[in-house]
Parts: sequence; C-alpha cells; structure tokens
Amino acid sequence: MSKWESVKLGDVCTGITDGSHNPPEGIEFSEYLMLSSKNINNGSISFHEPRYLSEKDFIIEDKRTSINVGDVLLTIVGTIGRTAVVPDGIPRITLQRSVAVLKPSLDLLDSNFLMYTLMSIAPQLIRSSRGVAQKGIYLKQVRSFEIPLPPLETQKEIAKTLDTAAELLAMRKKQLAELDKLIKSIFYDMFGDPVLNEKGWEVAELSSLGDVSRGVSKHRPRNEPSLLGGTHPLIQTGDIAQADFIIREYKQTYSDIGLAQSRKWPVGTLCITIAANIAKTAILGFDACFPDSVVGFTSNERTNNIFVLYWFSFFQKIIEAQAPESAQKNINLKILNELNVIVPPTNLQNQFAAIVTQIEKQKALLQKAIDETQYLFDSLMSEYFE
Repeated sequence: MSKWESVKLGDVCTGITDGSHNPPEGIEFSEYLMLSSKNINNGSISFHEPRYLSEKDFIIEDKRTSINVGDVLLTIVGTIGRTAVVPDGIPRITLQRSVAVLKPSLDLLDSNFLMYTLMSIAPQLIRSSRGVAQKGIYLKQVRSFEIPLPPLETQKEIAKTLDTAAELLAMRKKQLAELDKLIKSIFYDMFGDPVLNEKGWEVAELSSLGDVSRGVSKHRPRNEPSLLGGTHPLIQTGDIAQADFIIREYKQTYSDIGLAQSRKWPVGTLCITIAANIAKTAILGFDACFPDSVVGFTSNERTNNIFVLYWFSFFQKIIEAQAPESAQKNINLKILNELNVIVPPTNLQNQFAAIVTQIEKQKALLQKAIDETQYLFDSLMSEYFE
C-alpha cells in the first residue's frame, strides 16, 4: 500500500462524531433504536438486546448524531475497533457513546473500503486506547489516524473482492450454525424436551448411568514447573468450553512427574466442567489428564456419552444458574451425581448418537472450509493493507 498516499481520516470524512452520553432507560419497545458497541460486529450490525428511545429522545439524539445509509460505524469504548457499514433498510437508529459514526466523502472514499481499512488498523486503535475502568479512544485520535488512499475505482475493486470472501465466510459459518441447530432439533424430535420430559421417559441419576470421576491434581502448587512440559496432554476447563463436541487441541502437558500425581482418561471420555465454566461438556479426542475442576464420565450399558453430552446442552444454563458462587462458581460431585437424566431405550440413544456422528463429520469438513476461507480473507487483508 506504500505506493498510495496516506491521509488522515478527518481529511476524507465530512464528519466523525460519537453517540449519546446518556443511554436511555425504561423504554421496552419503540421504533427508535439506540445501538451500543455490542451491536456492532465486523461487517454487520446486529439487533441483539437493543435499547429503545422515545420519539422525543430520538429527535434530540438524531440532531446530535444522524445516521445515514453508507455511514461507517466504529466501536470506540470497551470492545474497540469493530466496524460496519450502515445498510439500506435499517431501522431508525442513533448511537451510544461507545460507537462513533464516520461519514466518508464519497467522491474520495468508498464506504466499504473504509470499513475494511478500519478493520486493518484495529490493533493500532486498541494500542492507542486510554482509560482504567474501561478503555476508549477519543474522536480526535480517530480523526488523526492515517489510512492509505488509492484511487476511488481501486478502492471499490478491493472492497468488492473482500466482500466476496467475507460473504462466503459468513455463509459457511451460518451453515455450521444450522447443523448445530439440526442436532438439537433431532434430539427434540426423538426425545422431546428433556427439561419437561414430555414423553415420560424413565429418569435416573447420572451416577447410575456410568462412572463419574473427578479429575486428579494432587500436587501443590499445581503449576510446579517439574509437573509440566512433558508428553501427556493436560485438559483445562477452558479447553472444554471452547471445544465443539470433540476436544482436538490442548495447550498444556504433564511431565512423567505430573502424570504420577494425576490420572489419564481414555479417548472417548465425556468431560464435564464443575468450576469456572459450569457444566460445559466435550468428548476427549485423545488420552488426557485433567484437574479436579473437570469430571470424567464413562457411560454404562444404559446410555452413551454422546446422548449424555447433548442432554447436558439443554441443562447447562440451568445448572450454571443454580451453582453456588463464592470466589468463582462451582458445583460439587454430589450435585453432578444426583442430576436426573432421562433414559430412553438404548436403541434410540444409539440411533441418535450415530446421526450426530455423521453430522459432526459434515461439520468438520465445513469447519475446514471456514478455516481456508478465513485464511484467504486474512491473506487478502494483508496484501491490501500491510
């Protein structure tokens, strides 16, 4: 990009302003929306948990921060550097203090090109942030940031190429989310709502359906260097929370000394978190150790680990909400052992597990395609903006 001149954002935008300093309260619904940084994703605007304005307040705020199609939104407080272009057909909106609106001079700067440029300088924006309780950047900083300015037609060509890659990436992520929804839908169809047990299945405590054993980490301190850095995978609660069905990666390992004070669970074990991330589940893709913040479950002939994993997916938030809270939320082994699990006929459970296994294979292929598309998008961003 060095062959193109650099210009300050303030010189190629007709206006750069932030939103209101007074978010509204007490209005449950109206046709006027106020967006915050949580509503801005890179490349899109969501209306998850929107805040509403009265017509009177909207008119007041709209005079301060008018929003038009083609404007570019940028988060400047808290989660800094997310950006999106205001699309056609959007509801009437104004912005909280955490979001700025940039109005590009359209004879100089393409809106989508500006959005991708802001994505590329997000690390710089974050590094320049200030604040203790909550990080933020000032509008004068935004105005002073320099960006490359190729000819307008070149900007549009670059934006079009990146749009194509971004749309493909979004489509594949949506397909992946749909497969997750499909599994839950199949569970509902086969077994009904497990919370209500509307099909009247037999119910049994988890401890009667298999071996429930807490992870082992006897040595104190747990981070003693001699325990770590060997060849034995060590799974933590975060690895389980971040896994999608199968745990395929690990960040830590035990040495032989570490293994001696722990225990190794075999591939296929269902891992259940009981501290920090409560009742998150995933199945081991390899033999591994884990600490006592994780429980290993191995089913007996009455059930199977895949069925129990998806049963937990319906109850996770319920169990988490009921967990005692001290320094950090946790549940004990007694609570886990006494959880009442529906027990449909094993042939139905096994049929469900077989369907899930096939869908998970499709998900793995789709995830590979997503990774490849993300790599393509990142490569294009590097080519155009680094």
